Amino acid sequence: MSASSLAPRDSDALASAVRHAFPRCSLDAVEMLAGDASARRYARLRLAGDAPATVIAMLLPRDAPPGASEEISALDTATELPFVSLQRFLARHGVPVPVLHFVGDELLLLEDLGDVPLAEAAHGPDRDALFGEATDMLARIAGLEREPDPSCVAFRQRYDRALIARELDVVCSHGFAPRDGGPARPADADPELAAALAKLGDRIAAQPVVLMHRDFHAWNLQVDQQGRVRVIDFQDALLGPALYDLASLCTDRDSDRFVDPTLEEMLVRRFGVELAGRGGPAYTGEAARLHADYFDAVAYRTLRVIGRFRFLAIEKGKPGYLHFLPRMARQTRRALEANSDHELLRVLAARSALFVA
Repeated sequence: MSASSLAPRDSDALASAVRHAFPRCSLDAVEMLAGDASARRYARLRLAGDAPATVIAMLLPRDAPPGASEEISALDTATELPFVSLQRFLARHGVPVPVLHFVGDELLLLEDLGDVPLAEAAHGPDRDALFGEATDMLARIAGLEREPDPSCVAFRQRYDRALIARELDVVCSHGFAPRDGGPARPADADPELAAALAKLGDRIAAQPVVLMHRDFHAWNLQVDQQGRVRVIDFQDALLGPALYDLASLCTDRDSDRFVDPTLEEMLVRRFGVELAGRGGPAYTGEAARLHADYFDAVAYRTLRVIGRFRFLAIEKGKPGYLHFLPRMARQTRRALEANSDHELLRVLAARSALFVA
């Protein structure tokens, strides 16, 4: 898509941003990139002159306040964009995030990391090494809980029991709505389901606290031209349960295509060792607790994703993610079986064929 096919306001904003970031270059072309579940839009800008050959523009939703997150806005108190706050903090601590070239009210200009997500690179011979690198990066981020920075928005937000309760309400209201197309039902329409989910929520809230990325999966990790794993989409980072992000990495919407049980076991053990080595919560010598926390996180996150994907279908008219629900439900069943949570598995299976083996 060329710049001429953009709305005039977007074209003007991109041109202005390029002039400010790279005064001795010109904007040659604009290519809109495929979006994801968020309302943010992305474009690759091709530049000529004294500048990188390409940069990525993140076009921000115009109806959102500066500190707003699409999913945790009730917690936000920031006046600065969370992405900017987190980029500065993570870069300062050596986490491989994209360089930020320009910050404006309507868009950001970022380093172009290329077009190879870990989810695609994982099919090559370097799968284990790349996932090991990603796990070490995750442990580095998690261990930064010990380096609190009051200026960073992540340290003013917590993935606490109240947020967990709100997410479980969406699981009840949308994840178990009678039909994929809705309508949703009241969150308190099924007290037995809500009570069973609440027990899982209690266990998640009781996990040790780390700095969470909150969306750490193989589509949010890029393999750059030097073969290094780089992390993106970190704007929702906050303090929360230790094993949530690892569960996200290993059991996201289609992770079963490239994370088998052998690799998963290796990554769980590696994360425990790396986290302790970086001063984070120590699971050393507590393999049973590490695995129990991990599979609780898998069950919680996959159920949360089922609720989120059906919410997008019902409330936002985005049904494209619904075909991942059977995969997510299989991961939920596997995790509940690993932790012998027969009660929750029974309740889920009684309400949806997705949870029947």
